[in-house]
Amino acid sequence: MNIMMKKKTMIWAVFLILLYSILNIIILIHHEPCGDEAQAWLIARDLDIGSIFRQMNYEGSPALWHILLLPLAKTGLPYISESILHLIIAVSAVVVFIQYAPFSKITKLLFIFSYYMAYEYSIIARSYSLSILLLFVIAALYNKRFKYALWYSFLIFLLFNTNVHSFFIATSLTIVFAWELYRYKVKVNFAKISVFVMFMGGVLSFLQLLPQPDNMNYGIFTRIEILAPIVAIANAFYPWIIDFFIPTNLRLIFMGFSFLIFFTVVLSLYKTPAVLFILSLSLSGLFYIFVFKYLGALRHHGLILIMLFFALWISTYYNNSQKIISHMPSNINIPKISILLINICLTMSLLYSLKTQYLEYQYIYSGAKEMSDFIRRNKLYDYNIIAHPSPPASALLPYLPEKRFWYADIEDYGTFISYNTHYLIGSNISDSEVIARMRKVFPDQSKILLLLTAPLDSHELHNFSLFYKVEKVLYGREKYYLYKSVSEEL
Repeated sequence: MNIMMKKKTMIWAVFLILLYSILNIIILIHHEPCGDEAQAWLIARDLDIGSIFRQMNYEGSPALWHILLLPLAKTGLPYISESILHLIIAVSAVVVFIQYAPFSKITKLLFIFSYYMAYEYSIIARSYSLSILLLFVIAALYNKRFKYALWYSFLIFLLFNTNVHSFFIATSLTIVFAWELYRYKVKVNFAKISVFVMFMGGVLSFLQLLPQPDNMNYGIFTRIEILAPIVAIANAFYPWIIDFFIPTNLRLIFMGFSFLIFFTVVLSLYKTPAVLFILSLSLSGLFYIFVFKYLGALRHHGLILIMLFFALWISTYYNNSQKIISHMPSNINIPKISILLINICLTMSLLYSLKTQYLEYQYIYSGAKEMSDFIRRNKLYDYNIIAHPSPPASALLPYLPEKRFWYADIEDYGTFISYNTHYLIGSNISDSEVIARMRKVFPDQSKILLLLTAPLDSHELHNFSLFYKVEKVLYGREKYYLYKSVSEEL
């Protein structure tokens, strides 16, 4: 009977993984990468390894994702290979979660098909899926972390170098590992070497995160968003509330529910101080970023949900993890209540995931691919393309090898964007200033095209005519309008 149950469980797991993979492959085929995805590809394609590490001072992120892209971009593989690699990472994370996470089948199903795992961390190619894969492997190995200390330390080393958000998570895991070695006098082979490997991962990441003096986000505090943690926690459980018109009172109710779930999970970890420390330090780091550096988007806020799952997962390896809090009635199981509440949120998130996937399948996400196809079809490669603003304009360049745009905001040719003060000063110039800068550098208007993300002001239209536009897109920042001078005959 036990063998039969294991066989059924294995069939169920394989079916779930195949279904997840097939659905995401279908959506990925219809996905048009945006400028954020293009930035990492262009850095990997256009810089050597040393320059990539130096560029990270402007990216605010360690270089592990860029290094993984390096062989793909340098060998001339098509741009879609970035998305394929990213999906492989996401599927791998799902495999580990389904096989090793100590949650019910319904929780696993809801989680992997909810918005974050079925779209945000599988289709949009960023470094965050790499963080999730590493966290899930760490959780699966957690009970044997002292037996396989070197492997565990190597995973932490990599986690340090995925993105700035994971830096704080890796720090908390390093501290707890070192403390438990010291506190419980655990006999571990290569114990000191393992801690050293983790420490060096943190040092390497820190050096890459140190901003240059001309970094646009230079300093410990860039801005202050006091309500950022509230927004982030709400988005972690209800990613769809920012996409619908919801009355303020109802929105506040959902926020209240999100805090109820959040603190229920925290309460369930009351008897596992090590896990509670890991969760608290990790979330403190995330909230610091959201409040003082960058409010963040759904991809950042979803890490809160990931960390809650991670904490509940590793808490099962501690003796007291399943015990009931002493002052609670004996029939109340806080961990089970936490999972039940999360499941309710995941059910609603699954519906939002289906809607998002349908829109991705049916419509254009970013106009970058369509506009670049137009440039290629019409043999406009020899034209100087004046682009503004540069971040969305750069989304075209992975499709146009060897092509560089002249960015009006930095008044120079480029591909990827260096987010320095020079860029910041020119990022909000008007259309008139864009044209003035263009004419200063290119007085001869022949072989000139103007690429913008919004239509030209009416008083400029007597000098330019609209050549092509892509404006029916899901990602509103990446509409494109291509203009030619009225004196230029194409």
